[in-house]
Amino acid sequence: MIVGASMGGLRTAESLRRSGFDGEITIVGAEKHLPYNRPPLSKALLAEDKELDSVAFKINTEELKADFILGNPAQSVDIENKEATLSSNEKLSYDFLVAATGLRSRKMDFQNLVESGRFSLRTYDDAKRIRSSVATGKHVVILGAGFIGLELAATLRKLGCSVDVVAMETTPLAPIIGELFGKEIQKRHEAKGVHFHMNNSVKDLIGDSFVTGVILGDGKSLECDIFIEAVGSLPNTEWLEGSVLDKSNGVLTDKTLRAVNSDGKVIESFFAVGDIARFPYVNQQLPARRIEHWNIPIEGGKRVGREIANAANPGSVGDFNPTEQFNPLPSFWSDQYEMSILSYGEPKIADEIELIKGSLDTDFIFSYRRQGALVGAAGIGLRQELNKLRNEICL
Repeated sequence: MIVGASMGGLRTAESLRRSGFDGEITIVGAEKHLPYNRPPLSKALLAEDKELDSVAFKINTEELKADFILGNPAQSVDIENKEATLSSNEKLSYDFLVAATGLRSRKMDFQNLVESGRFSLRTYDDAKRIRSSVATGKHVVILGAGFIGLELAATLRKLGCSVDVVAMETTPLAPIIGELFGKEIQKRHEAKGVHFHMNNSVKDLIGDSFVTGVILGDGKSLECDIFIEAVGSLPNTEWLEGSVLDKSNGVLTDKTLRAVNSDGKVIESFFAVGDIARFPYVNQQLPARRIEHWNIPIEGGKRVGREIANAANPGSVGDFNPTEQFNPLPSFWSDQYEMSILSYGEPKIADEIELIKGSLDTDFIFSYRRQGALVGAAGIGLRQELNKLRNEICL
């Protein structure tokens, strides 16, 4: 059973079939939609008001032979008896369980509980709600200067909205890609008319039946028609409460993506994939990490599908090496206006950042090193040169 009708869940099921697994596959999802691609939600889908079929993954139903249970999320799991309970109170037994429930948007607590005009972006339905409220001349306040917040800012400026971005950090994205890189991104947004309020916060909302503005931490206020919270995400692990799993930040796994108990014991039949999996490094002496990049559920799904197929029929997956540690190269991209940002590795763990190619006012590449080892590379443009650094990254 796969809990989470996400990209990670779908890729796990595909990998199972391609690895020769011939057992039953059930995929349980909280949303009513079949798996779809999320990165376009803040960009093309929002900008062009596209429908779900534009981001839906193509599913080969003849190959997959999976049963989808949608709009009926898992509520709990009994790991000892291998049984999951859905919100409908239906109970499903399993031989192997894959947790691929992903993330939800973090929501702030305000004294003013007004909801109309207040949005977040994580799902297709979220994107459609935002799009239905957007029009030329609308005033938008975005709380958060991460990638989602900045992608939204770029898209909404293209749609004719005025945009204010509020964030607690000094520079957008600085904790992820560094101060100089972040300042250049802010500069390019400001050139497009985005207003930034850094080192600040939203203290409360203004409005009775709908949001008309926000009160900032410094006491100033901003008028708005639309308020969007883009302040990060939380792992969807509530359905695992009461279990013995280590859920301190997502689900802790071993090197094979099998879940680990709070006492360190590996659960052979329970796997975690994608945004909720917290898996160990191979070469870095750092705590296990959870990575919210697009390629992680793809790589994790492929690995877990092969793991389960091999466990169900040992030796049947001919080219599979079960002793090899799961060690994907994290990567992400972000398109904002004419900027094409690309990153490999984990720049945020670096202790040394250096501009190694180009200049900040054009295209450029930064390298990120930790104790001398290359742990990341990121830049704007120059993709061919950036791609050459991939094999040197040591995580």
